[in-house]
Amino acid sequence: MLNQYLITAYRAMLRQKSHSLLNILGLAVGLGAAILIALFVSYQLSFDRFLPHADNTYRLQQHWPSMGMQAPLVSSAFNTELNNVAAVEQVFNLMDLSQKVDPKVEHIGQQLQLGTLFAASSNLTELLPLTTLAGDLQRALTEPDQLALSSDEARRLFGHTEVVGATLQGKAQRWTIAAVFETLPDNSHFAFDLLTAANPALIGTPSMGHNNSYTYLRTRPAADTERLAMDLTALYDALAYGGKNMVTMELQAITDIHLDAESQFEMKTNGSRFVVTVCTGLSLLLVAIALINFVNMSTAQAGRRAREVGVKKALGASQPQLVSQFLFESTQLALVAVLLATGLVQLALPWFNALVEAPLALTASPSHLLALAGLTLGMGISAGLYPALFLSSFSAKRVLSGDLQRGKTAIVVRKSLLTLQAALSIGLIVAAVVLFQQLAFLKSQPVGYERSQRLEVSGLPKAALFDHADTALVQRIDALPGISNVSFADASLTATTNTSTKLLWPGASADAPFLPFVGSGYGIVEAQGLTLLAGRDFDSRFGADWYHQQDDGRGFASIIITESIATMAGLGSPEQAIGKIWRFKTGRGADAEFPVKIVGVVADIQVGSARESRSPLLFICGYSWVSQANLIVTATQGPINLAIGTLKGELQQLLPQQDLTVTVVEENYRALYRQDERVATLVLIFCALAVFLTCIGIFGLSSYSAQSRRKELAIRKVLGASRLDLVNLLAKEYVLLLGISVLVAVPAAHLLLQQWLSGFNDRITPSPLLYLAATALVCAITWLTVASHGLRSASARPAGVLKAE
Repeated sequence: MLNQYLITAYRAMLRQKSHSLLNILGLAVGLGAAILIALFVSYQLSFDRFLPHADNTYRLQQHWPSMGMQAPLVSSAFNTELNNVAAVEQVFNLMDLSQKVDPKVEHIGQQLQLGTLFAASSNLTELLPLTTLAGDLQRALTEPDQLALSSDEARRLFGHTEVVGATLQGKAQRWTIAAVFETLPDNSHFAFDLLTAANPALIGTPSMGHNNSYTYLRTRPAADTERLAMDLTALYDALAYGGKNMVTMELQAITDIHLDAESQFEMKTNGSRFVVTVCTGLSLLLVAIALINFVNMSTAQAGRRAREVGVKKALGASQPQLVSQFLFESTQLALVAVLLATGLVQLALPWFNALVEAPLALTASPSHLLALAGLTLGMGISAGLYPALFLSSFSAKRVLSGDLQRGKTAIVVRKSLLTLQAALSIGLIVAAVVLFQQLAFLKSQPVGYERSQRLEVSGLPKAALFDHADTALVQRIDALPGISNVSFADASLTATTNTSTKLLWPGASADAPFLPFVGSGYGIVEAQGLTLLAGRDFDSRFGADWYHQQDDGRGFASIIITESIATMAGLGSPEQAIGKIWRFKTGRGADAEFPVKIVGVVADIQVGSARESRSPLLFICGYSWVSQANLIVTATQGPINLAIGTLKGELQQLLPQQDLTVTVVEENYRALYRQDERVATLVLIFCALAVFLTCIGIFGLSSYSAQSRRKELAIRKVLGASRLDLVNLLAKEYVLLLGISVLVAVPAAHLLLQQWLSGFNDRITPSPLLYLAATALVCAITWLTVASHGLRSASARPAGVLKAE
């Protein structure tokens, strides 16, 4: 039986070469795209699922409604309270020491630069199962001045991993390497190169308001996490903010961090659940279009197999046997398509990996082979079931007597599926254009600071910039050719602010909201390209601008505020703020606050991406809480790469041991929308594939339509119809179906796009003309596809056609 099925399927493929080729090509393209997306989605969903007890492990996150900001950081001083919460089983801590520890070390006279260093609680291995390659990892997590290195970091620093016992002399301490652990897997949100113990000498003694720790909780079985989050919110507000409802505590499931966390304080760049959802949806759409093509072309070609079915039924074949035969044929076609698709996937993987920035691979592993086998069987049955039932239902008597009439059901199915295909194509074209328009709009939007020709040097030690008002480093850089407007700040406006404070004006209540602030140098308005609404920039001619200690031991400094802060203070105009003396809350020791003078008001600034709300912001001159700062300079002449080279050369002479990074502010801003650009690119690619597959389907159906209507076309040509008339006659049916497709595509695409656009504070309004243009494009492609067959049929000699009939 199986041998007969193979021979029959092979002969059917030979008799209907074009039909089989179109089916295989359509299925292969759809399957290839689906396999790529399946690999990507599987990788994205695998993040941190290898961790023990991942289903009841969470990360604490604070959300400040007043600032529109959130961060996965709390104070490590909160541990004592967390350990007393009944629903919490264990608490784990990771603290980034990059702002506290000088990364420059020396080993046997060689200068080295440490990678990302974290202090960890001693029980970290119960949260993250690190594989120890050498040494004693627990010693590094419990004893002071001990380090554990990842294998990649050990190779980068020393060239090998046999480094246990080696010493590294830092500026303030002498490190001893106690262990080497296997580098963290890619599919984890954790990212660090070195670990050490969380001893007070390094992390200090933080207060409850000092957010210094990534804190993870393992809850007890059946714990009510929503209730726990509410309890922790009330507890943290009471301990850190005097019970003033400043924050909301959230519990992030550790397996959701990679796809759902949107904070600027993540250890590494996370993925996006939106990207995964879009990719999954698009891949399913492509497979659906490929299956639609198969069903449409199989039912359209039914007449060519009708006599075969009639003869087999006359010889005693039952309908189940015929269904089995046709399902076997469709499965065979699916197998060929899967083999072709895997070849296409292997060719496309390097390009696709670069696009999605993931190490994907299709291997001959049992899981992949089983998935491909299941895909082949599933595609064969799902694509071939309706054609098999349709073909096997022919009446042997009517077929063999020549009285074959096609049922209306198959025609309705073909038209419905073709309408759906066209609707999907129109929707994808609109989505691709809107995504690119929105991204272009965001890149052109004013953000309150200048991005063009601006360079940013990150990683500079605070002491080199904030210790003295007349910084020699700034003066040297400012004297370089092609560079001007040199200043510095302890935060990057394309990323996030690092610190916040309370700014109290006369009449302000003690529970005023926390406001983010940026410590900066002279000339920050000019250097950042801020829009000055009133007052002036920080200026070295005004010595009082720079933060300094007064005679009573308390500080004084000048500040520049954004327009929204002036509005919050009840001032009628920016000019009214100039010269006001307000109070700057430090929250540290006896010097809990000091007076500040407003010397300037600037327009509101968009910090980070447009997905974040614009929060009030202030700049303070010569004052900072962080250990590193950024230089901001303007390239004034020539290519920007020339200015970068000049700047790097000077910095290597001034700070030869520092690991500094020079970036272009415009590129940093564009990087904020990398995920959205990735979505737009994927939608564009899938849009092109969807249109291609739709064309394949229309090509196959129009071929059948032109063939079956040859006699009609010949008679119309004899009666005087032109070629164009005949082509339009064939295309009219498809164009009418496209009209129905518009009614389906436009509302669905509009709703989905509005949902995506709602995630941006600044967004476009899609033009109705865009939907018309997409419809016109699909109509034109459809007409051209039908015309490719219609012209050939319309060009045939009527005498030859009618004689053959």
